[in-house]
Amino acid sequence: MICPGCSATLLDDARFCIHCGTQMSQPAAMSGYPQGYPYSFGCTVCGGDGSLLPAAKVYCAGCRWLRPLAPDYEIPIDAFMWRLDADAMNLLHSLGPLTAIARTISERVGRPWFEASVNGLRLSERQMPEIFNTAIKAARIMSLPYLPEIYISGDQMWDAATLGTDNSAFIVIGSVLINFKEDDLLFVLGREMGHARAGHALWKTVMQFVSGKGHHRSIMGEGMLKMLNPAKIVESAIDAPLMAWARHSEITADSAGLLCIGKEAVARKVLQTWTFRSFPLLTRMNQEAWMEQENAAEEVTTQVAEWTLSSAPYIAGRLRLMREFANSETLAAWRQVIDYYAPATPSAPAGTAPGGGAAPPPIDPNSTRLICPSCKEAMRVPNSVLAGTEAVNIRCPNAKCRAVLTVKPKAAAPPPPTEKAPEPASPKESDEPAPETMVPQG
Repeated sequence: MICPGCSATLLDDARFCIHCGTQMSQPAAMSGYPQGYPYSFGCTVCGGDGSLLPAAKVYCAGCRWLRPLAPDYEIPIDAFMWRLDADAMNLLHSLGPLTAIARTISERVGRPWFEASVNGLRLSERQMPEIFNTAIKAARIMSLPYLPEIYISGDQMWDAATLGTDNSAFIVIGSVLINFKEDDLLFVLGREMGHARAGHALWKTVMQFVSGKGHHRSIMGEGMLKMLNPAKIVESAIDAPLMAWARHSEITADSAGLLCIGKEAVARKVLQTWTFRSFPLLTRMNQEAWMEQENAAEEVTTQVAEWTLSSAPYIAGRLRLMREFANSETLAAWRQVIDYYAPATPSAPAGTAPGGGAAPPPIDPNSTRLICPSCKEAMRVPNSVLAGTEAVNIRCPNAKCRAVLTVKPKAAAPPPPTEKAPEPASPKESDEPAPETMVPQG
């Protein structure tokens, strides 16, 4: 629990803040979340349930409460959790002493330590609001009741991590990843919201705190020498299940990100760019050859290498699993719900200027630009109207002028003498067709 008065971290069953004395109130457990998740319902800004906010306001700056997409909207964890991830988490939770130690590490030491040590920029409505608003959209799609704190860090520029506890998570995004825009960025943030929604923050924190390492761990990293250290024996005993869970958790996060955008091509592009850590490389890849490599990812040797050498899934098998989820009935059904409640932001319609106003009409090349001699208003008249030898009356489009102008066609120029070379054009002539002779009539 977080104190609404001083933002101190408290025990879930705390009745008051030991730092500032603020009284705590215990809300009823929300579906899918532990008791007291994660803030007190005594927020003076939103009332704890959004009742004090305007209907159009979806985020509370006081307690980070989020308005659901709809009163009855809640996406179940089963809609995006990879089955092997669920099995691995059940295994971890079945190890009672290990789970107790993990919660102690995460809640009392890990989360405060890691969040305090984040050398980055905390996002808000005033700090990078375009990214912050995308994060709010991702969190609401994943039906999170509160928005995790989000930091942009330059220490690990290509990494993203969701850390914290079962009750309170925070997200760290590498500074390179904010170069993704629109749907690309929504996929990145949707993955991390999926981690938070699936309860991954606890074990992500334990994995980093115990090992002092981030992603891509290896149980073969230190060889047999690690067995000489008793502390390493404990670490080795949990390495295998933690590494297995870590790989499967990324598949779950990929599915969550795909739920947020509903576009497999976008998700594939982002994951390939992210894995190879190069934006230009993607434009040089032969995707047909890549698909052959992707389909061969089921080979036993590749799987064994992944199991023993990495805590992150290899990209080929990862994309193959994403392809399966993209073609599933589950994704199709939930995308219909999400598109109904959170339709994609439409691109600017035709006739709309970048600033939001009406765009100027396209210029017809078969027209002549005229200037009203009374008010100097510019206008364009189709050449077909000016064709012929008869004078044409044209009304000025300026509502304050509305003068009727008589446009007389130009006299045909005599053909140049055959015995003389044509004289060069005068430098005073413009590239625009010469205006017709206009006589104001009133």
